Amino acid sequence: MGQKGLNVLLIDDTVLILQRLKSLLSEVKHVGRTEAVTSAEEALVLLDGYQPDIMVLDINMPGMSGIEMLRRMNITQMVKPVVIMLTNNTFAGYRDECLRLGADYFLDKSRDFLMIPSILESIPKRNVLQY
Repeated sequence: MGQKGLNVLLIDDTVLILQRLKSLLSEVKHVGRTEAVTSAEEALVLLDGYQPDIMVLDINMPGMSGIEMLRRMNITQMVKPVVIMLTNNTFAGYRDECLRLGADYFLDKSRDFLMIPSILESIPKRNVLQY
């Protein structure tokens, strides 16, 4: 009967950012399982067996970018997670492309980082009991 909570996938090539995100999310009561990877390639492999409700995704990473990952997800994902782009690259062209590809939020790492817990707290309220 107990709700497991939201599944979250964190994707960023900076380990310190991942650690800080995990710390922030540990205080959000609606978060259940959190997975963290350092590349889009790892995330796509993980998505084969892990269905996140929320993804926090960086744009610039070695190898595949977060934007390219969004393109590939649109092709392969059956149930789209809420996607939060968290980046230092706040160029309007990046923002527009991410939103066009299905991102729900586009946040500046240096300015909006602490908004993530409140965004996650709002997600169960709008997604509860959807069958």
